[in-house]
Amino acid sequence: MTEKTNVENTLPLLFVHGSFANANSWRKIIDCLPDHFDCHSVNLPGHGGMADSDDFDSPTFKPEFDILKSALENIPNTEHGIHLIGHSYGGVVALAAAMDNALPIKKLTLFEPVDVAVLNVFSQTNTLNIIRGFRDEYNQALAISDALACSKVIDFWGGAGSFDAVPAHIQTAMTTMTKNNIRHWVLCTENGREIEHYKNLDIPVTFINGSRSHDVAKKISSTLNNNLPNSNLYLIDNASHFMITSHAEDCAKILQT
Repeated sequence: MTEKTNVENTLPLLFVHGSFANANSWRKIIDCLPDHFDCHSVNLPGHGGMADSDDFDSPTFKPEFDILKSALENIPNTEHGIHLIGHSYGGVVALAAAMDNALPIKKLTLFEPVDVAVLNVFSQTNTLNIIRGFRDEYNQALAISDALACSKVIDFWGGAGSFDAVPAHIQTAMTTMTKNNIRHWVLCTENGREIEHYKNLDIPVTFINGSRSHDVAKKISSTLNNNLPNSNLYLIDNASHFMITSHAEDCAKILQT
């Protein structure tokens, strides 16, 4: 867990990374925040040296929630709650934690949460068909044990060439996390929620998208923003899915609003 401390009248910030990433994904944003922000980030199961979860056959968010709860035990000044921040799959985890009341969350910020289940709940059929087409392609790569199947996920969300732009040693590390990403897809698409679960989430929620991001990511965020009672949506110009590293300063500014 990485930290930046010195609290001054703000909620502690707890950051949750996405698939194929780790706690260090937030380093640039944390470095851009003023010192009075108390920042903490965690590694999810199978990432950043953490052991895999033991629920691949029937995934739940419990392993992620357990990590977040454990982190909370070492964060001071949480008596008034926390500001939970997630990117991509981490945004799905953060949103689930808020809807399940798993943590004392007072504010939620989600950078392009890939909560594909939302598209089904709110009958976004055309966008669902795009996801299904991608999943077919991804599953075909997995079926033939394509070592670089993970590149399809990175390029789908980040745009063509996103995987090739990653340093070779990081690409190699990503390939080892593919089985975790498969688990993530299950949790992103089969969370069993209904419209009321979203409409009853009354804490402040901020969604952040990039102007160059995939239309699917934009549709998920806009659908959530249109159906949550206390939310707003920001668009970062010229950014795409991996904005937390490419546009860290813009992201940090939004976190301070």
